[in-house]
Amino acid sequence: MRGVAILILFFLPAFLFADGIVIDFDEKDVGKFPSGWKAKEDEGRSVYIVQKDTTGIFLHADSKGNSHTIGYELSLDLADYPYLEFCWRAKVLPPGGDEREKKTNDSVLGVYVIFEGGIIPRSVKYIWSTTLPVGTVTHSPYSKRTQMVVVESGREKIGEWIVERVDVLKDYKRLFGKKKVPPVKGVGILTDSDNTSSRAVGDYLYIKFVGEQK
Repeated sequence: MRGVAILILFFLPAFLFADGIVIDFDEKDVGKFPSGWKAKEDEGRSVYIVQKDTTGIFLHADSKGNSHTIGYELSLDLADYPYLEFCWRAKVLPPGGDEREKKTNDSVLGVYVIFEGGIIPRSVKYIWSTTLPVGTVTHSPYSKRTQMVVVESGREKIGEWIVERVDVLKDYKRLFGKKKVPPVKGVGILTDSDNTSSRAVGDYLYIKFVGEQK
């Protein structure tokens, strides 16, 4: 994983619903790269493909020894939408993945929240790690401007759709030691396996910013 700074985002608004701002995937994109998302390199478009099953329409990620982050730009204030909810499913974990070290820095699933400011923007990345325990907090070995939080780990829940909810506003303050939180400029997704020279496979159903905890 070479860091979220590789993202080149473009503006395309997410959908505003009564219970939050939702990014999901469209049936018209089944079998294709998702509309509204940007990949820095064309190869990334083959890693992320919209699929459909009995659950619904989701983004399928299949990384074969590569690392391609994709991004979706939106603008919001975490004072209004402090919580992030997302639903994902791990299928194949990169063996030995340990996000603390460059040589093993691969994750089956990863969701970034990217903030405004700086040539290399700050970001908080929520990951499903192969080896690190849930609750582990560490910075990317590539940049301390990316702070990582392990929200799922290991094989116990392989194949299950899992809904996660995190307090991004609180996490930004504790991870960066900043009281003032800049606006969110976008989100990123990364399923990667380049450093372990292996394979990682997982799915993303939706990403949603919400205003209050349920």
